[in-house]
Amino acid sequence: MAHPKDHKGISRRGLLKGAAGGALGVGALGLLAGCENTTTPIGDCAGGDGSSNLVVPKPVGPGGLPLPRPDNAVTWAITSDNEPIPDGVPDENGPLGIYNYADYLDPSLIKKFEKLTGRQVKLATYNSSDEAIAKLASGAVAFDVIIGLSGSNIVNLIAQQLLQPLNHSYLGNLEKNVWPELQDPFYDRASRYTVPYVVWSDGIGWRNDKIAADIAGMKVPWDIFWESHAYTGKVAILDDKRDALSMPMQRDAMRTGRRPDLNTEDQKIVAQAGKDLGQLTDICNVKVAITDYQTLPEAKTWLHQSWSGDLLSAAFYYMPKGVPPSVLSYWAPDVNGVVQNDFFCIGKAAKNPALAHRFVNFMLDEAVAYANFVDFVGYTPPQTNIDAELLIKKGLIPKSLTDAVVRPEQFPFNQELLQLSVAGEQYWDEAWSKFKAG
Repeated sequence: MAHPKDHKGISRRGLLKGAAGGALGVGALGLLAGCENTTTPIGDCAGGDGSSNLVVPKPVGPGGLPLPRPDNAVTWAITSDNEPIPDGVPDENGPLGIYNYADYLDPSLIKKFEKLTGRQVKLATYNSSDEAIAKLASGAVAFDVIIGLSGSNIVNLIAQQLLQPLNHSYLGNLEKNVWPELQDPFYDRASRYTVPYVVWSDGIGWRNDKIAADIAGMKVPWDIFWESHAYTGKVAILDDKRDALSMPMQRDAMRTGRRPDLNTEDQKIVAQAGKDLGQLTDICNVKVAITDYQTLPEAKTWLHQSWSGDLLSAAFYYMPKGVPPSVLSYWAPDVNGVVQNDFFCIGKAAKNPALAHRFVNFMLDEAVAYANFVDFVGYTPPQTNIDAELLIKKGLIPKSLTDAVVRPEQFPFNQELLQLSVAGEQYWDEAWSKFKAG
């Protein structure tokens, strides 16, 4: 699963300014005991030989580690050669090294942290999660704080032993401010190695002054893409194989009221999703893009499969002069859709681990997280006191973008797009390539 920032191309922040691996062996890593936390497919727990017909075996990832799923939660082990730092370690002298996507952290907050601690911060950036993990694994770079990776990357990070476990005594703002639903995520039980940064959903963004249909009121809102002939040339889906292909899967499931498996490794299901997307070429000459935060405000597109944070960014930063944010609308499923988060983590080779913990806790402060959200990033932090009602009251977003602010109760009822096995990844690649080739 690619992150919304996981694409090369024009920078959102730059646009705004211009306009205005192979895994190592598991070794001693292992996992805590427990059937749901085994390094073998969960089906092996029932029958001992993997032959049980009571449980569908779960796919495994690098190093034979399990691929975390909501029904296959994982507690990553803390080993004697990689333990958390002790309590009470004073801040190191720095400089603090941060590794992040470009334009994904407010520079003014870095300056504020430097002033607060008297320590310098050095920021380096990457263009994709694959690039970040490859460079970390090569040993060519070592950073204290890593920002922007997600549950789809956790297995590679753990298998290659790239993270150090966290000492929560330094992270008081985690329990104080962050949604309980993300303090103990299924991909990293008890937040042993990660803490959440921002959240987003997959949904539909549209210009409500151009499209008269009540999309949110439709029985199956995703149908609007297959009913969009009148908007030909003004329709786009996300340029990401997992997000795009999961959309027709959600559409089919909504028709029957069932829960789709959006991490499926069933080749037929994935191939059919690609064929369904292919219909949009004839229906509306669908575009494939990730610039909805710009094209919807400018009415270059009217209907767009969107990440929720892009619609909020559009309202915050990208509306042309004289065009109110109220022309934008967003819908996402309450259940059986896609809701994601990314996280902070600390590199195993960190030279300033105590200072790194202090920075993470600083970013989890309510006022800091809010400023980073509305002044720069546009993606919602999972803070208990930040919600759509607050943003509407402050006049930052219109009511038509209420759904773009992800709510904590959405996480248990939706899905994250997660790492697949090698074979599963190939099926999705094939379906996406065929769709894009026409």
